[in-house]
Amino acid sequence: MTREEIISLAEKVATGIATDAELVQFNRLFDSFGGQQWNEELLGKEEEIGQAIRARLQPVIGRSRTRRLNNWRTWAAAASVAILLGVGGYLLEQRYTQPRLLPQVERFRNDIPAPTGNHAVLTLSNGQKVMLDSAGLGMLAIQGKIKVAKGADGTIVYTGSDQDIGNNTIQLPAGSRALTIMLSDGTKVCIDAGSSLTYPVAFTGKKRTVTVSGQVYFEVAQNSNQPFTVYNSSDRTTIEVLGTSFNLKAFATDSATKVTLVSGSIKVNTAKTTRILEPGQQAVTSNNGNINVQEATDIAAILAWKEGLFYFNGADITTIMSEVQRYYNVEVVYQTNVNDLFVAKIPRDVPVSQLLNLLEMTNLVHFKIEGRKITVIQ
Repeated sequence: MTREEIISLAEKVATGIATDAELVQFNRLFDSFGGQQWNEELLGKEEEIGQAIRARLQPVIGRSRTRRLNNWRTWAAAASVAILLGVGGYLLEQRYTQPRLLPQVERFRNDIPAPTGNHAVLTLSNGQKVMLDSAGLGMLAIQGKIKVAKGADGTIVYTGSDQDIGNNTIQLPAGSRALTIMLSDGTKVCIDAGSSLTYPVAFTGKKRTVTVSGQVYFEVAQNSNQPFTVYNSSDRTTIEVLGTSFNLKAFATDSATKVTLVSGSIKVNTAKTTRILEPGQQAVTSNNGNINVQEATDIAAILAWKEGLFYFNGADITTIMSEVQRYYNVEVVYQTNVNDLFVAKIPRDVPVSQLLNLLEMTNLVHFKIEGRKITVIQ
């Protein structure tokens, strides 16, 4: 491959017109920079090639500040240029200024697999606990006239009607896959790792009220005679709906609660104020009770967790690693500050090393895995 072909290949990747084969080729070439694989006789002087690529990509950097990785199968090939554009940094330049690290094969020796189940615990109204991973398919419990069953796809389904017979709670610990539940009124709820949902076995009275912590997605069954209210236990925000779909992210460790409306209409209440959302809007509540309403620029990224994806579109490293910490049930420690923003999309069913490898390809951050601890290094 000639010097001009190398530069042209990098330009194709940066502008988004590279084929899958070219992306793979670029990935292999990228991995050679700064390493023993670089063949100077065939490819020319490494530093000169790096300087030429930077010069060619500068106009592209000026035109585009972000780039999405829409095809997860080729993320490894495109990641370096994608995040180069996203942060406006010079990846190749950093390769010459950063100290040498231990090889990735040594730093990632203790790889951590993705969760294989949701490890959810269902607490019935009589206090009995059901471990849903080990529970078989079919009937789980009968509470009054309400039947609770586990479907073939793992969904927990409530059917029937009855008078007030108490509440149930589903808790998903860290290191869990998401779980879907169908409430007795037909409302569908998807629950993320590190989250919980408390709800009536049967909805009676004038309101349907549930309590959540963590991240939960609702598709609320419409019933104008019985409005649906979601109570957020972390900051006492309430959300009032009739029939709609929305995402609530309210982990206790988060600095703010985020409510994103997909369809319908909702009213977000704090002790201080109330705001009504339209589809595509996101309400961000602060500790003082204020609500900031903004356009949710990327609904797909917000809802990616329930589709089995990590999707970061301009996220900082602490945001990314908080997701990693909950999903893989690991401890995260920092030996360095990383101020760059990252763009990445990858399935949640991969070992943690694959996600970390994607981030490392930017040369902006590196990691070390020791047992169930991940250290952020540079």
